[in-house]
Amino acid sequence: MSAVDDKDRTQELEAVVQCSLAAAKQHKPAPKTKTRVAVCMSGGVDSSATAFLLQQQGYDVVGITGWLIKSGSRCCDTGMIDAARVCEQLNVEHHAVDLRELFRTRIIDNFSESYKRARTPLPCSMCNTLIKWGALLNYADKHLDADYIATGHYARVDRSEGFARLARSKDSRKDQSYVLWGLTRAQLDKTLLPLGDFTKDQIREIAESANLVTAKRKESQDLCFIPIGTSTQQYLGQFLEERPGPIIHVETGDLLGEHQGTHNFTIGQRRGIGVAYSEPLYVTSIDPDMCIVYVGPPSALLRSDLTASEVNWLTQTAPTEPFEAKAKIRYNSPVETAMIYPLEGNRVRVEFAQPQPAITSGQVLGIYDPTDTYVLGGGWID
Repeated sequence: MSAVDDKDRTQELEAVVQCSLAAAKQHKPAPKTKTRVAVCMSGGVDSSATAFLLQQQGYDVVGITGWLIKSGSRCCDTGMIDAARVCEQLNVEHHAVDLRELFRTRIIDNFSESYKRARTPLPCSMCNTLIKWGALLNYADKHLDADYIATGHYARVDRSEGFARLARSKDSRKDQSYVLWGLTRAQLDKTLLPLGDFTKDQIREIAESANLVTAKRKESQDLCFIPIGTSTQQYLGQFLEERPGPIIHVETGDLLGEHQGTHNFTIGQRRGIGVAYSEPLYVTSIDPDMCIVYVGPPSALLRSDLTASEVNWLTQTAPTEPFEAKAKIRYNSPVETAMIYPLEGNRVRVEFAQPQPAITSGQVLGIYDPTDTYVLGGGWID
């Protein structure tokens, strides 16, 4: 896409959003005869199927999409148009909300600042908390008179005990409950997650049988604000200055080489370290103040404990005494048995029954009940 096309695309999308905002100011929700659900729609097959399923279940569905990226060439912009097309298919309202400034200051800027401090961020988890269950939920309350908000996440809200509990998806391969740890209990009460009862293959089949225009859209695995074909390190290089420093073997103390900036590394990294050695080396720790990257064998990555801050509890009351649970330290890692010790200042200390590899600052600690069914809470790993 040329610079001219990109500018035209951005202006087109700005016009779409401004029209939506103007309509929202004049919009008076029709008297509700059914329960109204605002569906967060990205233009992907999952959120499109969510809207379709809830409509089939008898809900009054309204689509809502946040415009997150200033460039007109990103998938989020295309997704906004696709979401509007699905809503047109389903004959439901679609609202586009300009959240570009909020997304830039709270998500994008935080991404580079985290790497600057040797923390590996999880922007998708922050986006869930600040954008979907933050700005979009507020919009749904204020402008749409919505009773619930819904997304295309593969997780479940279990209300069988008389209160809402966040539960794993029935499709263990696709479960996304881990990234929803930051929801408050009040937000969870207003949440519907219909895809938690389906597998991804089933959702594809449902979307295709309904002839949704997004049924065959490919699933994106990349961060939406990093241009296609650009590595994380190349992207960060636009915002963070090079600060060369030594690469040191954590066990021998030997100087193995020099790097161009600690932001190019994350705990557990093996490829791209830039030194030759007789055995595989992994990044074991990073000192951003002294510009030192420590490397070592896989055994040097193992740790049995961690602390986490800004802990959010989804239990009815926040625990005050130590308890045993299941815990995980990254999205794709398995859960492990651990003792959870609540601390003052909204923090916890965690001791794992077995040492864990590459515990990484800035990632999320997910805490599950002993049966590994329900999310009890989570926090940011220190």
